[in-house]
Amino acid sequence: MTSEEKFGQLPLPISLDAGATFENFHAAQNQAAVDALMRLARGGGERVMFLWGADGRGKSHLLQAACRLAGASTRRAMYLPMTQGVLLDPQVAENLDSYALVAVDDIHRVAGIEAWQRALIVLFDALAEKGGSFVATARNAPNAIKRLLPDLASRLAWGPVFQLEALSDDDKIAALKQRAFRRGFELPDESVRYLLKRQQRDMHSLCVTLDALDNASLVAQRKLTLPFVKSLLDKKT
Repeated sequence: MTSEEKFGQLPLPISLDAGATFENFHAAQNQAAVDALMRLARGGGERVMFLWGADGRGKSHLLQAACRLAGASTRRAMYLPMTQGVLLDPQVAENLDSYALVAVDDIHRVAGIEAWQRALIVLFDALAEKGGSFVATARNAPNAIKRLLPDLASRLAWGPVFQLEALSDDDKIAALKQRAFRRGFELPDESVRYLLKRQQRDMHSLCVTLDALDNASLVAQRKLTLPFVKSLLDKKT
């Protein structure tokens, strides 16, 4: 399964991020959630799971990683980001019960949209009947999402509900150095600490900046030393 591979016949071009794997995720204190999700993706453990937390804590990364792992385990998976999904007719959910795993990202986006909520309830029940798996994410726990139908909120809490915790600064440094290693370059400690001081501190923003720095270093044929990183970041301010 590649990042270019489209999932299902949805009208929007939904595909997986090439870097969204479990190997690329620094779990830290979220290891229990990651372990449970990996078991679900392979078809073992719980059939229903819910992950919640603030933006930038890796929810989308983990759902895409689960879909990729499910595919590697010969289980058809559908990644459905509701940021895009709410633009579609809810009828697109009718045939998703043919998948072994459906991963619904940012499900809080359907709050107040009754047609989509009822479509997800029907999908949830159909997957449960067929032995499929359902995992969803949101910014809040199911019972704290406003304007959500009680029937949907209760179903979302049928399985384990995990709150994803923010990484400490030391964990962020370790995660960024791990990402740099996987991209094939060395990130000195002083450079990554400067990056933490100068940029937005959520992991998504930090990873985007790190990738941009890597590309700039390749063009300039220079290592990401502290002076070079400073010069690049100063240009952005």
